[in-house]
Amino acid sequence: MKDPMQATTGDWRQVFGALANEETRRYYAQQVLGLDSDLRPERAAKARANLANAGLLDGDGAVDNRLFARVLASGARKAPKEGTDRFLDAAGRIDRYPKNLEERLGLLRVVAGKVMVHGQQLTEVELTARLAEFTDNPVLLRRYLVDHGMLLRQPDGSVYRLADGSD
Repeated sequence: MKDPMQATTGDWRQVFGALANEETRRYYAQQVLGLDSDLRPERAAKARANLANAGLLDGDGAVDNRLFARVLASGARKAPKEGTDRFLDAAGRIDRYPKNLEERLGLLRVVAGKVMVHGQQLTEVELTARLAEFTDNPVLLRRYLVDHGMLLRQPDGSVYRLADGSD
């Protein structure tokens, strides 16, 4: 049996899948119109189960009149991300690095400002651990931050700090 929470939100694939079957669609139309089903009892039971699994009928077998609105709302387009957020996933991790140099520098400034504050010094291990919150490849991100002048590194690589103007 289907998870009841899925039925409440509506999945368009399940809705269309259920309605693609002629007998199920017929049974649904009869339920919407308040008519008795003309299907054999075993066929009506199967159609009712398919419709319930798709969320078209509630637990009592009644038509869910709000399902289509929920299905449409779940597929609503979200406003496009702007600025550096375009390069972050929903969890705030780097999804991809911008090709445009100015955008890449902007993303790196944001990350640098989130992992360190001015005057703070971190060891390579500490910095790498913080950068791992933003990417699966913290070593590459650390290299970008150093190469683009966002972070300064001791010559022996033991300590890192923010460069002036990097926040």
